[in-house]
Amino acid sequence: AIAVGASMGLSVYEWTILGLFLGVAHALPVESAILKKLGISWRFSIIFRLCMAYIIILPMQFIPPDLLFDDPNLVHEMIGPVTIIENTGWISFSFSTIVNSLILAGEIIIVVSFALFINQIIKSLKIVKNFGHNMSHIMSLTTGTLLGITYGSAILIKEAKYLSKKQVFSVCCFLMIAHALIEDPLIFLIFGANLYVLIGFRIVLAITVYVCIYFLYDKFIESSNTK
Repeated sequence: AIAVGASMGLSVYEWTILGLFLGVAHALPVESAILKKLGISWRFSIIFRLCMAYIIILPMQFIPPDLLFDDPNLVHEMIGPVTIIENTGWISFSFSTIVNSLILAGEIIIVVSFALFINQIIKSLKIVKNFGHNMSHIMSLTTGTLLGITYGSAILIKEAKYLSKKQVFSVCCFLMIAHALIEDPLIFLIFGANLYVLIGFRIVLAITVYVCIYFLYDKFIESSNTK
């Protein structure tokens, strides 16, 4: 999706919308499989994330772009882009395309590597290694939010054993909206997306959903399971 977006010359405003949507709904097969191990069905996780992805971009339709960007229509160029020279034949075109793709891949690798480096630092902290199971709820939220569902899957699955069904469900719903808040936004930041929007919108929606589920779970979800 990022490669396609880069080839389309999206504006910083459009990259922000794309970043919001894909931040919530990406890697669905892999992450749905992980969530399945936590007790969340494939169908629910996919439908829930797609619905949340559309909901999270709704505010962008009502907020004037000028409030978020100096120039919403600005197309943020890659670092050191290669200019494609027209009418020079398919060899030159192919060469330019390959070089541009390599530059884009290199930038993404740098960003992801930096994010993984930060993740490793967090995982190596003594407080992370030696936390008690009474912190499982908080640790699951923190791990998923910072490391993501995929990279934090080992800790999430391990700590789920010490959580109630209500806690697991609320944590998973939170993380399906707000996860990997280090790695994901940085990738779209390359193209000029608004970092505050990418992180802020997801956190606000995730907290809202989390609170609603936490207080309504016993009344609606748990009662329906016991019928």
